[in-house]
Amino acid sequence: MFKMTVSKRLMPALLTLLLLSSVTWAAEDEDTPWYQISVVIFRHLNSPLGNEQWPNPDTLDLSFPQGILELEPAADDTGPLDAFRLVEPQDDEFQSVLRSLKLSSNYRIMTQVSWNQPALDSEQAIPVLIQAGDQFGDYHELEGSVTLVVARYLHLRTELWLSEYIQQVEVISPWWETANTIDDDLRQEDGGNDRRLSLEPMNLESADYSETVTRYKSVQTVPLRESRRMRSGELHYLDNPLFGVLVKVVPYTPDATPDASPEAGPDADEADASAVSRRALGHLSLR
Repeated sequence: MFKMTVSKRLMPALLTLLLLSSVTWAAEDEDTPWYQISVVIFRHLNSPLGNEQWPNPDTLDLSFPQGILELEPAADDTGPLDAFRLVEPQDDEFQSVLRSLKLSSNYRIMTQVSWNQPALDSEQAIPVLIQAGDQFGDYHELEGSVTLVVARYLHLRTELWLSEYIQQVEVISPWWETANTIDDDLRQEDGGNDRRLSLEPMNLESADYSETVTRYKSVQTVPLRESRRMRSGELHYLDNPLFGVLVKVVPYTPDATPDASPEAGPDADEADASAVSRRALGHLSLR
């Protein structure tokens, strides 16, 4: 079943306290590493597969994960241990790619977010809410979540879906226009006896009390679900035919600028990371 209407409500208060308490604990532990995560999500404007036949949205099982968190806005008084707050990306390579995407006629950036957080394992990891693009009532063109999980390795989980909607307009008649129907139903239940409801119509001849309700129905939904192992300092590219995601995770030291290179400092590792980043960018036509 398609569950896009499920739980737009963010964390219940108790769950919020429980999950954020784990963040506080991790933040106070000096041995817990921190990371800055930078994500940009964009549409392919010239994809030849844009008209491909995709699964019926009603058959997709898509939902927001339990404990999803909306990033807090940036603030002037942001402290060194403020996790899950929007920040400007500090990584030079990511900033350069972001500028190229903005200038390219092949892509439309839907959202770009960066935030700092401590390393959290799979039980403590907090999904970050993604809602972007055009809005259709309660829905967004792009929805889902991104989750960083740190165990032996870094893993990024993406549960994203891109949807197209059509508008449906429904006219709802006022209750007094259905009075005759109610009356007929009662007469049938009473064996045809002429017992009527006293629903005298009001003098509303010159007024229109009908209500117009606009709803939106998804006619196409394309998911991007992936759990990708990552190395810090490398640019990673995830995509499907309609949209792509570029992600870079770098070590972050509170009160310091994020380090764009991997934590293990050998030159060979740095060259390795650059090669991976070049391969990621090789999938894009940044012109």
